[in-house]
Amino acid sequence: MNKIKIISTIVIALSLTLVSAATVGFNKSTLNRSNSDTDAYLNLSITSDVAVYGLQFEVSYNPTELSLVDVKSLMDGYTFEYRVTEEGTIRGLIFSLQGTELVSESNITNVLEFEFAPGSNHSGSSLVEFNSVILAGQHGEEIDVSTSSQEVTFDNAFVPSETSLSDNYPNPFNPSTSINYSIAKPGHVSLVIYDLNGSEVRTLVSGYRDAANYTSVWDGTNNQGNAVASGRYILKMTGPDFTDSITMTLLK
Repeated sequence: MNKIKIISTIVIALSLTLVSAATVGFNKSTLNRSNSDTDAYLNLSITSDVAVYGLQFEVSYNPTELSLVDVKSLMDGYTFEYRVTEEGTIRGLIFSLQGTELVSESNITNVLEFEFAPGSNHSGSSLVEFNSVILAGQHGEEIDVSTSSQEVTFDNAFVPSETSLSDNYPNPFNPSTSINYSIAKPGHVSLVIYDLNGSEVRTLVSGYRDAANYTSVWDGTNNQGNAVASGRYILKMTGPDFTDSITMTLLK
């Protein structure tokens, strides 16, 4: 417990001055895997204009689609801690007790590797995204950071026996939510969001889809790219011999 407090103090106790810009994102691991390995591997990478000495992060994923197998450090000699705070949420941090830089100036570094297994009977894509990231400079100053999420894709190991639309996750949501759907018969598929007055808000999908499992993400914007107001919205899915709808609630 004391160790966690010390780590949190080092990373969180940052000055209010933002000194530069950095990017934290995911990319697919290039490590060789066996042909029988069906898990998905993502590297957390950092690109920064200045040296980075500490990283604290919170990452979320859909636990009905993904199962976390492990998170491991790709950096030797650094203190790394992580825990699953609730189903679908990972919090962690990495730094050096000796004050050694984690990422050098103007460099791209793979820091952590995340291993995910597909959920029961899940294939296709699933989103892994950052809820929050804090980067610390040499003297504890906060580094301005942007993040990018990543879709994890598994091979379509089976064809769904029936076309279906699942409830979105999370719901209520802010700022984005994932919608899972299965297509048993290939053909034209549409996912359209309406407000409670029946006016179209956003078309998420409109086109041909093979028989497979899919995930679509709505970020709370309309077809013009503008953020919509809080409230309830109806998502209607149509496909070959199929029509269904769900209610989604956006909270801000």
